Amino acid sequence: MTIHTPIPSRTRGLPAWAIWLTVFLLLVGGVYFASNLSGTNPAVARGPQGSAAPSGSGAVDATVALAIIKKAQCQACHGQNFEGAIGPTLHGIAEGPVVEALKPVAQEHPDNWIHLWIAGTDPAVADIDRKSMPKFGEGTLTDDEIDTIVAYLKTLK
Repeated sequence: MTIHTPIPSRTRGLPAWAIWLTVFLLLVGGVYFASNLSGTNPAVARGPQGSAAPSGSGAVDATVALAIIKKAQCQACHGQNFEGAIGPTLHGIAEGPVVEALKPVAQEHPDNWIHLWIAGTDPAVADIDRKSMPKFGEGTLTDDEIDTIVAYLKTLK
């Protein structure tokens, strides 16, 4: 007859490896969470944060503007470099519209005609044939996002 000896087992507590693994995972998770709260993420990762630059600075944050332009899919119609495709070129737009139908709007609203056209919700542009141009002011883009796009477009020569 063989006598079996019982296998020793832990009757209470957690094994040391389980405690260390838990501590390690909590530390890694805490560092990850804290790094996302610190505001050190790049502007594109945070998304657009209002206007392109502080008021009056004249500078345009191209990274933010291009992120908004990508969101709005402007390049699908205006071309990869905004040189024109289905829609007209956007180069030189700071000097005025290239489309005849927009010239009266630009005369009446010289400072914000581009914003009015992109938004598409103002009565000043209501009767103009938009062809395939969406009305981005109807929930797609905010006024600040449209202002950022306008500031960027004015830099294209």
